[in-house]
Amino acid sequence: MGDSDAFRVAVRAYAEAILRSDASPYEPALEILGLVSGGHPVDDGDEAGNWLALIWGELTDWVELHPAEAHQAEAHMVTAAREWLTVEGDQEAEARYFDRWLYDVLGFERRSTHREQL
Repeated sequence: MGDSDAFRVAVRAYAEAILRSDASPYEPALEILGLVSGGHPVDDGDEAGNWLALIWGELTDWVELHPAEAHQAEAHMVTAAREWLTVEGDQEAEARYFDRWLYDVLGFERRSTHREQL
C-alpha cells in the first residue's frame, strides 16, 4: 500500500466515524486535518491531501472562530464526510467535490487561469 493509499484509508475511516457517531463531528474532522496538515506523505501525484486540508481546515476553523455557528459548521462536516465517501477514488468526481466545497460552499475565490497581457 502506497502512502497515498494509506492516507486515503485513514481519511475514509474518520469520515465514516463522523457518519456513525451521534457525537460532534469536530474531533474526527480535526483528525482528518491532522493527517493532511501533519505532513502525511502522499505519492503518485495524489493532491487530495492539499484540497482536503483546505476543506477540513476551513470547517474546523469555522467551529473555533464562530462558536455560535458551530451547529451549522458541524452539519457541513457531516455532509462533506458523506459526500467524500461517495466520490473517493473517482478522480473526476473528486475534482467536482473539491470544486464545489472550496468555491461554492466555503467561498474560496476562484482564480483565473489566464494571465493578463502586458
